[in-house]
Amino acid sequence: MNMKIPLLSFLFLCLFFAAASAQQTPKPPSREVFGTVVDSSGVVPAVNVKISSATDSVTVTTNLKGIFDFPIITSKSFKITVTGIGYETFTRRYVMEDGTKPIKLDPIKLKAQTNMLKTVTINGVIPITIKEDTIEYKASAYKVREGSPVEDLLKKLPGVSVDANGNVTAHGKQVSKVRVDGKDYFTGDVQTATQNLPADIVESIQVIDDYGDQANLTGIKTGDPDKILNITIQKGKKKGQFGQGTVGAGNDDRYQAKLSANAFNNDQQVSLLGTVNNNNTNAFNLAQAGGSGGRSGRSRGGSGGSSDGGVSTANGITDNKSLGLNYRDAWGKKITIYGSYSFADKDTKSTSTSLQQDVFQSGSLINNDNTLDENHSINHRFDFNMEYKIDTANYLKINPNFSYGSSHDNNTDIFSNMRNGATTTGNEFSLTNSMAPSGGATVLYNHKFSKKGRNLSISGSYSYSKRDQDFNDKYTTVQDSIVNPLFQQINTNSSSNRFNVHFSYIEPVGKSTYLEASYTYSRTNTDNNRFNYRIDPLTGAQTYVDSLSTLYNYQFVSNRIGLNFRGVKAKYNYTIGLSAQPNTLTGESHNFQTTTNTFNLVPTARLVYNFQKNHSLTINYSGNASQPSFAQLQVQPDYSNPQNVVYGNPDLKPSFSNSINLRYNQFDIASGNSLFTNLSFNTIEDQIVANTAPVTTTNAAGGSTGSLATSTRQQTHYLNTNGYYSMNGNYAFSKPFDNRKFTVTLNGGASYNNNVSYIEDQRNLGKNWVLNQGAKLRVDIDSVMDTEVSGNYSINTTKYSLPSSINTNAKTWTIGLDGRSYFFYNWILGYNLVQTINEGFSSTVKANPTLLSSYIECQFLKKNIASLRFQAFDLFNQNTGVTRTVSGNQIIDTRTNRLGRYFMLTFTLRLQKFAGSAPPKGGRGGGRRGGGFGGGGGGRRGG
Repeated sequence: MNMKIPLLSFLFLCLFFAAASAQQTPKPPSREVFGTVVDSSGVVPAVNVKISSATDSVTVTTNLKGIFDFPIITSKSFKITVTGIGYETFTRRYVMEDGTKPIKLDPIKLKAQTNMLKTVTINGVIPITIKEDTIEYKASAYKVREGSPVEDLLKKLPGVSVDANGNVTAHGKQVSKVRVDGKDYFTGDVQTATQNLPADIVESIQVIDDYGDQANLTGIKTGDPDKILNITIQKGKKKGQFGQGTVGAGNDDRYQAKLSANAFNNDQQVSLLGTVNNNNTNAFNLAQAGGSGGRSGRSRGGSGGSSDGGVSTANGITDNKSLGLNYRDAWGKKITIYGSYSFADKDTKSTSTSLQQDVFQSGSLINNDNTLDENHSINHRFDFNMEYKIDTANYLKINPNFSYGSSHDNNTDIFSNMRNGATTTGNEFSLTNSMAPSGGATVLYNHKFSKKGRNLSISGSYSYSKRDQDFNDKYTTVQDSIVNPLFQQINTNSSSNRFNVHFSYIEPVGKSTYLEASYTYSRTNTDNNRFNYRIDPLTGAQTYVDSLSTLYNYQFVSNRIGLNFRGVKAKYNYTIGLSAQPNTLTGESHNFQTTTNTFNLVPTARLVYNFQKNHSLTINYSGNASQPSFAQLQVQPDYSNPQNVVYGNPDLKPSFSNSINLRYNQFDIASGNSLFTNLSFNTIEDQIVANTAPVTTTNAAGGSTGSLATSTRQQTHYLNTNGYYSMNGNYAFSKPFDNRKFTVTLNGGASYNNNVSYIEDQRNLGKNWVLNQGAKLRVDIDSVMDTEVSGNYSINTTKYSLPSSINTNAKTWTIGLDGRSYFFYNWILGYNLVQTINEGFSSTVKANPTLLSSYIECQFLKKNIASLRFQAFDLFNQNTGVTRTVSGNQIIDTRTNRLGRYFMLTFTLRLQKFAGSAPPKGGRGGGRRGGGFGGGGGGRRGG
């Protein structure tokens, strides 16, 4: 019996009765309801719009044009609710007339939800959002392999670059600080955050032009902003534990051990970092205290190396021991605390070869140096913050900090000087011990009055720094078989105290305009005492030389009174104003005293114009006075570097800089194209410049034990002058293809500096051009490869106005390949190749290194939480640093040693567990993992 016909007949009857029943029960009348969501800069895509009534409850998302549409709404009375991260929730009830005609609602305008950083996050899959001073990158749009650090994510962001030492540059400016969820992480240390936090917990990366806490509270932004990163954490990853440990050993006694442990419980966050290694990798980028003494500018070793196998470009070779703790918590609903402690112990050994040319009308001085420097430094850093939201109208922030550094430096220099046919050879041995404690505190209070827009903000800060240095120098020259020893001991005790207070009062003078009155008082007091002793080379007896010693005290006092007018419109906002700034510089030493008064009128101008969503222009002007340094003010000659005796000028005026910056950013949602550009112009009034000349005396002042060859030394004086200006611009254009599997980026820049210097009392203009152009192609094919091919060309040329000056022209080509390929789920092949070609450098320092590193990695254990990696660094053993410095009449080409070829085997274990996360399905592969212990680099990359 055929059962298909009765079954079909039964289904047909069911459909017939259902249709008949529907015809007997008429539907209520319905209509279409639609509209647009906008904000101050244009339409808002990817936000949620919910309609609620007695008969309807539907939620939709706005499209790329900000439009929402409800095709069937049966009620004439309903409520619209619009929500989106970064915006205040919008709610409104509507009552319509009877009928079925479609209803177009008036545009719904959202207000930005502000916080301490004035950042905005757009909910959705839009990869880039441009908003005021914040450019946000959605992490899910840039896939990285599970277990990768934030640094790998940054390398994929358009307009952002990361060099081999972990320094981050965003939109043409180096990033100076990193925050996590709006709070400093390890005092904002960039490499600490980017190389230790895993990328798979990140919600977004925000690049912010930060004008300071006070500007973020008041909205009045003046001066030059800092470029900072804010890393926002996914909501599901704010409660859990994660971390990793790595141990490794290699040839040439290379070793490393590193631990990173984090425990997050919403507002409470604890992070512990520690490392021990001798492969130029730092846990913290702490500034080293002390210095080389003697002749300044010697290499100290750089800050760390690549976190993923590239060749370190840090100068010298460093043994490093570091430990740090970061803590953050909320004490109730009103108080948030966060702070950190960091410790670093470093031993750095570096060798360098340099050729220095000092150009004079009467003949150039050529100096060849071969230097060995051994430095041991210890640094402690403590930073604490407390934010107290007293109530809705009052806010208080307190930030004390302290650091301590000590340094022991041993420097050996073998040199030869040539000028006008005369040659002097010699050597210098210097030993420098120094200690440098510093600290201070900042307090910020803000009060919002009941009248909307009226605001009072007060901030004050105090800081101090101290430096005690003992410099023992044995300097010997040989000319025409005559030995000239100069042995000296220089003890320096310096201290500086700075006090600053700032008041800001804002009064609304219209619906969207505000007037700010501000006052800033700043006072810096500096004591610098230098005691010079000459040492008898035969007996070792020390003789105090009063004429070469200094007891110097100077103060720099600045008062700044300003009035600013701010307007806020739908598509733009602006600030214009004027400040009066009188400055007083006083100093006294021995039997003289000097006072210098200056007065500056400083205009303020800032414009932000939003053409449309993710398309903006910012223009900013800033001006600032800066004081001379002690070395530029003191009168007694400084013989710390016997080859260049320095004389200060107590009559120097403070310099004043004027800067104009233009920033244009654009991101097209449909194509994914992004363009970031910067253009700036800077001038300096009363710039402090050097006036250099050959030494004309035959004996060192103060009773040298022997004469020095006069034809092979120089002296430096300082003076104020005008005429300096600079211009620079840069751009980065990125275009993705095939859902960002391929991304092409073009980036370049140009700068021009009109430098002013004096050579033997004659004014010399140095016209310096620096041009660079680069291109790179990123290939991101899931579970296949993650590779970047790049090329860059730069030229540095300088022409001088004096006919005897040497015109310079240096060129550098760089070609790079950096990436990873994935095999059989568990195997990774990594490779990093950089070819550098230098042209125009001195033959004594020229190098064209080919740097090749590679590794093979196997991942294993459950969820691939463990990995074993064998890595080869600098296979051709050519890692060398080559630099050129052009300043005034001086050109210095330097080649410095770097960590060369070595091999290392490392084992890494990654663990993570987050509350409320479900375990991944389907074994290996898939997106970012959630619960359980896992994470480490296995399977496919998540989205």
